[in-house]
Amino acid sequence: MDETVAEFIKRTILKIPLNELTTILKAWDFLSENQLQTVNFRQRKESVVQHLIHLCEEKRASLNDAALLDIIYTQFHQHQKVWDVFQMSKGPGEDVDLFDMKQFKNSFKKILQRALKNVTVSFRETEENAVWIRIAWGTQYTKPNQYKPTYVVYYSQTPYAFKSSSTLRRNTPLLGQELEATGKIYLRQEEITLDITEMKKAYN
Repeated sequence: MDETVAEFIKRTILKIPLNELTTILKAWDFLSENQLQTVNFRQRKESVVQHLIHLCEEKRASLNDAALLDIIYTQFHQHQKVWDVFQMSKGPGEDVDLFDMKQFKNSFKKILQRALKNVTVSFRETEENAVWIRIAWGTQYTKPNQYKPTYVVYYSQTPYAFKSSSTLRRNTPLLGQELEATGKIYLRQEEITLDITEMKKAYN
């Protein structure tokens, strides 16, 4: 396992409260139940982290595996972020079409990477017909910064996409164009603090 991936996983695990650690690791579904049973979660957290990193090294965790763990942590703590809400609608005269999640993910990643060379994109689908997208931005000369990502949550059955507020405000217009190009949609942006799950329930 690459050292940068190990450090990424280590930093993510250190952010997770001990009382949530087992739940989040099970949701991650990267380490098996048998592997998790070898970990003594009653030890000092530093020892727990070292053991978990060792297990991840044995399984050769990739950057995408690490990004998925970060997405799950963010899902559990989504209320701690401020989200930009994009209300989406079809253009004049356009019919409503069936949503293809696989096509959406492929198109989103391809268009974004075409627009910006150094960027990593990771996806996680949920049972609520939603896809969580994690974007780590780089520049023409620097690798993507995995510690300042942007998160986008899109529920395929609602007219809303949610983007986490980021210090990298220069990328917001690019992301809006990306959503429009991928979904053939028009965007109206608002900024609001909210619980995404509650917003989705309210729409339904």
